[in-house]
Amino acid sequence: MGTDNDSTINSESILKLIKLPDLLSICNALLGFTAIIFVLTDVSEEAIKNALVLILVAAVIDGLDGMVARTIECSPMGKYLDSLADMISFGVAPAIVAYALLTNYLPVSYIYVEVLSAFGGAYVICGLLRLARFDANASLESEVKERRNDFVGFPITGSAIFLASVMLLAVEAHLSPCPPILIGLMCILCLLMTSRIRYRNIRDRRILIPVGIVFLTLFIFYIFSLQFVYPAAIIAALTAIYICSPLVRARIRC
Repeated sequence: MGTDNDSTINSESILKLIKLPDLLSICNALLGFTAIIFVLTDVSEEAIKNALVLILVAAVIDGLDGMVARTIECSPMGKYLDSLADMISFGVAPAIVAYALLTNYLPVSYIYVEVLSAFGGAYVICGLLRLARFDANASLESEVKERRNDFVGFPITGSAIFLASVMLLAVEAHLSPCPPILIGLMCILCLLMTSRIRYRNIRDRRILIPVGIVFLTLFIFYIFSLQFVYPAAIIAALTAIYICSPLVRARIRC
């Protein structure tokens, strides 16, 4: 026997079920899809930069999605749309852009292509597992009416932000991205996403607003075709600090 929610979902047009947070999730997914299209149709420096900026903009939209979802009514499809959109923009898109960067934009040996293919696939799988675990934990928390202020494993959005900002910094500064370094970063992010390390859930507006300003600055630089070096470096540094934050918390407790 179906629940009331099931009957509501199936009895109404799917378009009528869409709320504002769902529209933001759809926008997030479209940005990730567009980033993939950019590097599949053109592997120039400009296309790579455009794709990376779109991934970072998708992260901003994802943050807005979360803020809006906590203030207004969400549809029954909301959490599923959010995870599916995140998988496209922060799982598949960064892996494809990294592959395009090393295999088409730079002359690299065949062995790096093979290794990058393997780690690109691993990144996608680990991101998928991270999202699945997050959704499973969220369902358990809703059943017991408990909400934690942290979560297990580094978030896939943070992984995509770090990877995209590092690649954008390398391209914009005309540095040749070292294949072992990029592959190593992907490997570390895979381990962090599937780890049991607890990360603080950043909901505080005192943190979100400054970070949002940095992302907005990046977008303004993008619109006016200015240098991305400094915004990309700041974003990479902020994300690196967040990656290391559990170590700082552990030291403080000691």
